[in-house]
Amino acid sequence: MVGLALAGVTAVTGGAPGLFERALYDQAVSRLLPGVPRSADLVLVEVDDRALSALGERWPLSRATWARAFRAMATQRPAAVAVDVVFDQPGSRDALELGEDVLGALRDSGLADQPAGAALVADLEARLHAQDGDARLAESLAENGTVILGAAALTEDVSMMPPLVDGALGSPLPLPVDSLRLQALEVAGSIAPLRMAAQGSGTLNMLVDSDGVIRRYPYVVGVDGHVWPSLALATALRLMPEQFESLLRRATVDDGAPLMRLPAPDWLPRVSLADVLQADPRSVGLDLALRGKTLFVGVTATGLHGQSTLPGQVAVPGVEIHAFALDNLRAERMMRSSGFVALAGLLETAVVVLLFGWRCRRARTLRAVALTALGFGVLHVGLVGWLAADFGWVLPLIPACVGLGLMLLVDSAARTEELGRQRGALRRLFVRYPQAAPVPPGESR
Repeated sequence: MVGLALAGVTAVTGGAPGLFERALYDQAVSRLLPGVPRSADLVLVEVDDRALSALGERWPLSRATWARAFRAMATQRPAAVAVDVVFDQPGSRDALELGEDVLGALRDSGLADQPAGAALVADLEARLHAQDGDARLAESLAENGTVILGAAALTEDVSMMPPLVDGALGSPLPLPVDSLRLQALEVAGSIAPLRMAAQGSGTLNMLVDSDGVIRRYPYVVGVDGHVWPSLALATALRLMPEQFESLLRRATVDDGAPLMRLPAPDWLPRVSLADVLQADPRSVGLDLALRGKTLFVGVTATGLHGQSTLPGQVAVPGVEIHAFALDNLRAERMMRSSGFVALAGLLETAVVVLLFGWRCRRARTLRAVALTALGFGVLHVGLVGWLAADFGWVLPLIPACVGLGLMLLVDSAARTEELGRQRGALRRLFVRYPQAAPVPPGESR
């Protein structure tokens, strides 16, 4: 009953890994299960320490630098550019407002009608346009034509960004919202000019367990009756529009947040943003690295990326998690543990403990019972491992083992008690009917 209760709690609370199973799961997925193969068409363009040093800037980068970066990437004709950044605030406009006031004063004074004044007005307009970082960034996004910007689902834990006034990132996905694991109050995104110039937006949220480890990736998030895609799903829909229905079906596995297959530490090729900005656009090496690839752009500089960890690994930047979540999605490598898989885990636990109980009633010795428990335990572990490796079904491991162990203890105690009763009965029998003393040879009774 304890084993079945643990399996039931695991099924009701979202599936494995359940109570006491996380450490075992982390070791299994990081060391035993096959990892994600090295990527051939995904590239990480990282804002690393070298890029910040070469640019002479601190994070966050200026809008002018981002505009240059997107134009430089556009020359390499990537398939898509997914950006792990939210431009939720407009750039500084103090100097722009001063320049616009001066420009207005020149026009009101009539100096703009004179040749010298007209030349001054034209020069001032050009300078103001060059200094308008938001406008230049919006132009570069529109020229690139492949950029997916980041967004944020605002929950009670993540609410530091201002929500979108219209509450929309574009067109919501035609999916039911009530069953999704990640539910949010509102959604935040980039400012309207940038959002309209880009090809779409995707949420950057992660599901972090209480121990600080990310085991599930939320491909979709429910916000006020609407469903919005994550950065990985939005990029996949941009790359493979012909697979729209198939991608949505995969993204809703395990209530929209399946367990992830982990990559090898060096699975994702990397290019520094400094190389993208400083290299000759005709560079053969840069062309081979970026042309036709899906670029994930994000910060990896020391101390600037999130400190959440993957199972069995050190802290990794969030942009890498979005990259291999896209790889999991398109290759259908996600692992599931809820729904019919959770029910299968509950039934498997019940079958294991009930069969063991049936065998216990027929075993004659405690040694036979112990060997039977060991056999069922090995069979259970092998079945769970096979289903996880070949089908991606994560069944609970601990409940059946706990059930077998407790049943073995109970059976051992019952057999020991029964043996004690039999010994006591024999002792009383010999006390009541003692054996006669042996007769010496040659004597009669």
